[in-house]
Amino acid sequence: MPIIQAITQKSQTERKNLANWADLLLLVFLFLYILAGIKITPFHGDESTYIWISEDYDRIVKQGKLNQVLYAPEGNAKQYLRLSTGSILAYSIGFVRDITQNHDPITKWLWGSSWEENISQGNLPTARLLNLARACSAVMGGLAIIFLFLSARLLFSSRLSAYSSVLIFATQGDVLLNIHRAMQEGPKFLFLTLNVYLAVHILKGFQNGRTNRVLYLSLGISSGLALATKQDLVPMLVAIYGALGIILIWQKQASKLILINILFLGAATIIAYAVFLICMPVFWKWWESAIALIGIGIILYQLPFWKNSRTSIFLTLASLILIISMTLKAPAQWTTLFTPVQSMVKLRQEMSPASHESNWLKNKAAFFAKTILFSKAMYMEVASFDVPPFHAQIQAYEDSFFSGRTDSTLIDLSIMLLAIIGGLALLMNFNSESLFTYALLVISGVLLFLATPLPWQRYLLIMQIPYSLLAGVGISSVWNRLQGLTLKPKNKQLPLG
Repeated sequence: MPIIQAITQKSQTERKNLANWADLLLLVFLFLYILAGIKITPFHGDESTYIWISEDYDRIVKQGKLNQVLYAPEGNAKQYLRLSTGSILAYSIGFVRDITQNHDPITKWLWGSSWEENISQGNLPTARLLNLARACSAVMGGLAIIFLFLSARLLFSSRLSAYSSVLIFATQGDVLLNIHRAMQEGPKFLFLTLNVYLAVHILKGFQNGRTNRVLYLSLGISSGLALATKQDLVPMLVAIYGALGIILIWQKQASKLILINILFLGAATIIAYAVFLICMPVFWKWWESAIALIGIGIILYQLPFWKNSRTSIFLTLASLILIISMTLKAPAQWTTLFTPVQSMVKLRQEMSPASHESNWLKNKAAFFAKTILFSKAMYMEVASFDVPPFHAQIQAYEDSFFSGRTDSTLIDLSIMLLAIIGGLALLMNFNSESLFTYALLVISGVLLFLATPLPWQRYLLIMQIPYSLLAGVGISSVWNRLQGLTLKPKNKQLPLG
């Protein structure tokens, strides 16, 4: 018997190692697949905008001219872009330009001019500069694939679901297109999937009646980084936090655990706002507020442990001193604490159409569904790009292996059917994982639908995260059902029909 047990254990270890190698090979392949497509991706005018705003890195780091970057109530030449584009990608491009000593000329694409006029004025970045900037987004997009895989693997305890989810996500035409470009989708997906991964770890802790402060702190930091990439990630962050808040109540857990969870989620929210202010140099006037908010967050994390931990009492007292110090230094900070948010909300409202046609809601719903369910990429949003040179770029890209699924209706319909099957499977065996997945889909979807100001696909691409997870569950469910049909008991009469 000991020999048989040893052989069985060795066989299980070998299978596990083989599976781990398969995981690694798949993720490395997808990471390299994303990077390989950046050179042939059709250009978007906003790519030059991100490169142009990356000069803020030079102003702060090289020139020491922070005042040129800071928020001003009256506005300035680049403040609109600083508020609407976030900082993560722009400063990443600036940093990479710095370490690679790239000094190629930087000019902004002029949306009011034609394609020919922009080209003649030299507004198209050099290939070297453009590919360097695209690499920043693509690397972060590749890392997002890893976190999506880890999230699906942990959430559903199924390698097949995880493999299927990341393959569906990483080959979706518009996802690939925008990760390839020097735009915010790479960092958006990175920090959203990191938030999902941390949230799933917290969710799994609920099963053992545990709430890990480190995980909630990490969630807050990751959420702050996500907000600094682009403010349109708020709907999915609300879904993540909302799901974590609801699950324990739905499970009818002990009141103490529910209250600690809500307390820690509140602390994570405060930390997220502090990290957001720190990661947005345009808002560095509020540095005292950021430090004070960190102090408040730390105190909230310590509250449940005052009775049993001297360290918690010490951290609470130190945080109180920090809050008082920052308040004495800048007493007016609390009256303007939400000015950064208000300025960004105002900007978003200005982007929204002033009036809507009679069938606007119907058209918006159709566009929303089409964007989620189908893979046809939106290469342009303005007529100035409807020119032969740009169409040639699109054709070359779609003819390549690196464009993923673009306008593949049959595959799209198959994935939609699998997502429906996955959704039904989660409903039939409804548990915490089901609730979390549906929260990502429904809460994010409703809030995005209400908040999205313009009919541009890239605003809705984050919905591919829950959609891919559902499709992955669908594939796993179909496979399990097929296995159940083929692995029939021997010498048994099977029922007919």
